[in-house]
Amino acid sequence: MTYEVIFSPKSYKQIESFDEKLKGRIKKAAIEIGNDPWHKGTIKVEGYENVRRKRVGKYRLLYAVDKHRKEVLVVKVEIKGETTYRL
Repeated sequence: MTYEVIFSPKSYKQIESFDEKLKGRIKKAAIEIGNDPWHKGTIKVEGYENVRRKRVGKYRLLYAVDKHRKEVLVVKVEIKGETTYRL
């Protein structure tokens, strides 16, 4: 069961500032998330019911899953830090 992957305006703007190699890795990760939002390489973010994260090198993709609409919303893409998991 595949999900449609949607990028928030903030996450899209963040990705646009990356080099082509990193953009390719993020695209590959987004495809994996769309195929299975709960696959082995993802972790639930504490304090949020439907928010998960996926590691792409030193960056983290934070995304919310909407089971009813079959959508994954990528909310944030940034280097892991103190505020990474705050939405």
